[in-house]
Amino acid sequence: MKRRTFLGALLTCGTLGLIHIATVSADEKDQAAPSGVWMLKGGEMRVEFAKDTLKISPHNKDEFVLIVCKFSLQKDGLVKAKVTELDGKAKDKVKELVPVGLEFSFTWKANGDSATLASVKGESVDVFKNHMEGDYDKK
Repeated sequence: MKRRTFLGALLTCGTLGLIHIATVSADEKDQAAPSGVWMLKGGEMRVEFAKDTLKISPHNKDEFVLIVCKFSLQKDGLVKAKVTELDGKAKDKVKELVPVGLEFSFTWKANGDSATLASVKGESVDVFKNHMEGDYDKK
């Protein structure tokens, strides 16, 4: 009788473990990293996610100014980013507002070809908050 009880307990624990693994895997799939090119509805702001790089083009003209960042996806759609490079004709004017090394975060919620960028936070990030927050369409 003891052997059956032990085997029953072992099978129950194993089943619960598999259920936990399946739940974690489903949660990880829901946390897919942002990807693709997105345009702010009614604006010129363009953001592009590729692997761990975020490119921000405030006027949809890379030759004017392009802000390059490294980013990582955290829980609940929180994106943490750090400016790594500035490019374009106006990069010298922008570097005072958006210096290399500036860190910020925001929430990114995508649903099909629509997304919302919200809750921009960080030290001295009003320029991002005022220009980036809003609804986006996938290009």
